[in-house]
Amino acid sequence: MAKSTVLSLCLSALRRYQMLSEGDAVLCGFSGGADSVTLLSLLFDLSKGEGELPEFPLYACHVHHGIRGEEADRDEAFCKAFCEERGIPYFSLFADVPKLAAETGDSLETAGRKVRYEFFAKTAERLRRQHPEYKSVKVATAHTASDNAETVLFHLARGTSLSGLTGIPPVRDNIIRPLIDVTREEVEAYCAEQGLSFVTDATNEELSYSRNRIRLEVLPALEEINSETVRHIAKTSAALRRDNECFDAMEQTLLSRAKLSEDTYSVPVLAEAPDSVLMRALCSIMWDYAGVCPESHHLEETLRWIKGGEKFKQIQIPGGAFVTLAKDRLLLRWPRDPEEPTSRTFRRTVTMADCLEYVSMEPTPVTVRLTKHRMKPGEFGALQLENSLEYDKIDFNFIPRTRAPGDTFRPKGRGVRKKLKTLYQEAGIPAEARGDLILLEQDGDIVWLEGFGAADGSAVGDTTTMFWTVEVER
Repeated sequence: MAKSTVLSLCLSALRRYQMLSEGDAVLCGFSGGADSVTLLSLLFDLSKGEGELPEFPLYACHVHHGIRGEEADRDEAFCKAFCEERGIPYFSLFADVPKLAAETGDSLETAGRKVRYEFFAKTAERLRRQHPEYKSVKVATAHTASDNAETVLFHLARGTSLSGLTGIPPVRDNIIRPLIDVTREEVEAYCAEQGLSFVTDATNEELSYSRNRIRLEVLPALEEINSETVRHIAKTSAALRRDNECFDAMEQTLLSRAKLSEDTYSVPVLAEAPDSVLMRALCSIMWDYAGVCPESHHLEETLRWIKGGEKFKQIQIPGGAFVTLAKDRLLLRWPRDPEEPTSRTFRRTVTMADCLEYVSMEPTPVTVRLTKHRMKPGEFGALQLENSLEYDKIDFNFIPRTRAPGDTFRPKGRGVRKKLKTLYQEAGIPAEARGDLILLEQDGDIVWLEGFGAADGSAVGDTTTMFWTVEVER
């Protein structure tokens, strides 16, 4: 009875998640525990054509983590003998995981996981090279529905996003998990019915490990409330996985529309997205640039700026990178000396009299564009007023540049001349963003400043009919 139940659940998962295709080989991760013994036993039967699946080559691999001394030696010997009895080709690796953990700063569990999956990947690739007739080599791991429930509860206890509640994916790249719908109790019943021996890791009973405590204390308490807890968690995580795939697609669409360059995104496009999709997109943007996961408050703050129409804001995320909102652009930059000016050389690319364009490619691409307009004064919009210059007061000798020591500016309508540093401080512009703000210099005077508009004496007036509009594009 136990075999038919477990076999049925295994076959159902293999088919539903399309884990195997014609021409695939399977490399099974084999620790010697009850879960992996069950998986390798089932795969051994299935590899010979049982269960209406095509036959497939089967291999096993085992990692000795260098942690539990004689007990780990015993496990390795057991795994090797199990495979030899059945004629299953067997690969093994010894790794000094404690040493690797000390060198990298990872926990033993994390270091061990990295070693295992690296060994799985290398062995699968080796088999693929040796057997070009294999369509692919799938790596099968023995994660069960119980493991999935423990993972969901572990993430929930620590705080997580939707993706953390989706649990263990049945398929990830070439990794498959045929026992993902089988509970640990069903695994143990299968081994007992089939007379299969297995090894037990003594550390599995130590409550000092969070996952052990969930398995030994939390899940049993939940199962007293409902005996189907593990199954219900599995169904919930599967439903959330489908929702997560939908959000993933929406996020990718948003990023493809908003991305202007490797480190610049369109704020108006981002602002159109629902908060849930925007949060995911911001997380991806920061991760892709800095290689470190941002914390929730970084994401929430950036979202609030975008949705709130802020002009100049900045935050530093883990890893040290800065995320800067500069008007209609979201910029990602690595830190530099806040007082160090950004050195830019602009090259004239358009010679038409009614449109002037200047491009600077270093350190990042920036285009400054001036366009000539003729319009009745009453037709001016607020943005045009802010970024407009009297046509007759600006000749073709102006210079686009970034700030320099001693620069001052006369803001329109304020009757004072101030240092740029003072203006930036008063406006709350982050120090990191100031060095790359663009200004236009005419005859030694700054006539237009990004974020502030035209200077006194250069701005459009009540009788203006011809003017330049200034646009900075990053």
